[in-house]
Amino acid sequence: MVKVTEPLSDRKFDDYMKIADGERYQVKAAKRKVELEKMKKIWNGFVGFVFGLALLANVPMMDVAAAEYTVTATEAILYTNENTVILSDADDSAVVLPEVAADLPIMVTGVTSNGYFQINLDGQTFYIHGIGLKAADTTSVTPEQQIYETMIAQKAVFPEGMRWTNDNYYQWKGGVYSGGFGCAGFAFAVSDAAFGDAKAQIHRDYSNIRVGDILRINNNSHSVIVLEVRENSVIVAEGNYASSIHWGREIPKSELIDPYSYIMTRY
Repeated sequence: MVKVTEPLSDRKFDDYMKIADGERYQVKAAKRKVELEKMKKIWNGFVGFVFGLALLANVPMMDVAAAEYTVTATEAILYTNENTVILSDADDSAVVLPEVAADLPIMVTGVTSNGYFQINLDGQTFYIHGIGLKAADTTSVTPEQQIYETMIAQKAVFPEGMRWTNDNYYQWKGGVYSGGFGCAGFAFAVSDAAFGDAKAQIHRDYSNIRVGDILRINNNSHSVIVLEVRENSVIVAEGNYASSIHWGREIPKSELIDPYSYIMTRY
């Protein structure tokens, strides 16, 4: 297989464009419910317990610059709930996103000494108060379910309807292409969140489509990433769909196959 290093665009491989400044959704800060203050007192005691366990595990402490708290490094997947608020700092006044859908998986990277989780979203650090995340029963979760949940968590970064066009570029870790514009860039970003540094391979076995696969469709002119595989169709997420992010479109499998399209998998 010939390795292609140029970025992948919606229409052609050599469609170079300057990377535009990424658009950022800014959401006005919303006041938290009064009841949360009572819950925090209970939660802070629990965080102290978790904090103590981290110390017993010899996890190194890190001082956070320009802030009056410390962070104990950790790695865990927790889930959003009805109290989840995304913050730019471990402070209730630093609201970035006041409402988040429940049951989305979130990568936790640390626990602060003042009762917050440090989290990672698309390579950026944010915070959620301890009452805003919960554990989940993972005893029966399959690898594909984990991939699905990680991709769905990207809705917090790429919400439905967010503007996304060929002006948007993403540098991919999958190895087949160096990166992509528009629809390809979005698919690559979500794929990296789910698969990390795993390298992709190209194939055309449409009987073996899996959750997380990237499909080039419409005669190799559009990219989508697979959220769900059904008997005769797939459910996908995509960028540059009417110049925006869209989650949940169903595409019949019969419409995926043509002489120029293909599948990129990282399994």
